[in-house]
Amino acid sequence: MGLLRRINLNLMNACPNYANGKPHASTRMENIPFSPSPDQSTPRHAWYGETEQYRLKVNRFSKCPPEFTVQRISFQRELERYQAAARYSRSAECSVPPRRARVSTGVRSEESIETAQRRAKSTLRLTVIELAPNHFSTFTTREAGPTYFTPDDWRSMWAHMLRLMRNAGIDFEGVAVLERHPANPQHLHLHVAWRGRANYNLLRRLWHMAITGHQGRRVFKMVRGPDAPGNIQDQPVKAPKGSFKQVRKIAKYISKYLTKDLITEFNKKRYWPTKGINLEGAQVFWLHGLNQIEAVREACLMMGQWDTDADLCPQKFFRPSDRVFWCAVDPDRTPPPPF
Repeated sequence: MGLLRRINLNLMNACPNYANGKPHASTRMENIPFSPSPDQSTPRHAWYGETEQYRLKVNRFSKCPPEFTVQRISFQRELERYQAAARYSRSAECSVPPRRARVSTGVRSEESIETAQRRAKSTLRLTVIELAPNHFSTFTTREAGPTYFTPDDWRSMWAHMLRLMRNAGIDFEGVAVLERHPANPQHLHLHVAWRGRANYNLLRRLWHMAITGHQGRRVFKMVRGPDAPGNIQDQPVKAPKGSFKQVRKIAKYISKYLTKDLITEFNKKRYWPTKGINLEGAQVFWLHGLNQIEAVREACLMMGQWDTDADLCPQKFFRPSDRVFWCAVDPDRTPPPPF
């Protein structure tokens, strides 16, 4: 039986109002205790004795509730290095071999690509949440002939678009990421999560000016019909307008476009945020618990997200891998942490 299923069964047995992995409205606690932690910036157990320990990582945002992650950390590699060093020091005829310089082959391994993709997607999603956008739009181009705009062309056109909006007095903050067209991989378009207010006819006019300016032409009005060099389309998001749920959905949508081929081919720049989006660094606390259930419970108690009467967490957890539990605080389920 999987760990998540065991946790759900334990929660349902502990609280009759808990069904289908979601607490009933009556289980929402208004005064869930908050247990702030002392300094836990270092592991709670000796790493050479407990090679697997857990830590809590908290991401705070200026306009949205925080997120926290419980992650299992392995010290097995450090233990092996320590044991190897001890063996070399005890051997009279064996000395420690010199550290070999890393030789770059110019070819990235599949593991390094996947790691870079996870890291980039996570940073992109957190950046969008910090931005708290109220629009999600797609910028497209109409290209003729065998040649298509390259990623460098798109970067130049987008920089030109930002300058035009700034000169027009449009208050614009956003994060943009490229995506290949599903039917034609050579054709790219740009997804943009942005915050502000602007007339879409004015935005389309500026976008046409940016495209034609890159092509060496000068256009000062919006072009309609088949002669239009491109378009801007607002994408619907199924969430209340202006809510933190809308922000998180936009962040989820835009981060999924950061695909593996973008990581390998467009390594110069994977996504383009505007200036002024300051993402606060995550705060890390090492936990005493030595298994996932204990660690999750301890983390929820520290965050004030654990119902001690029912012995459960009303929040919804996600498990992207066997070593990570992740939760985005929902104020409709429990009060946000008091920090």
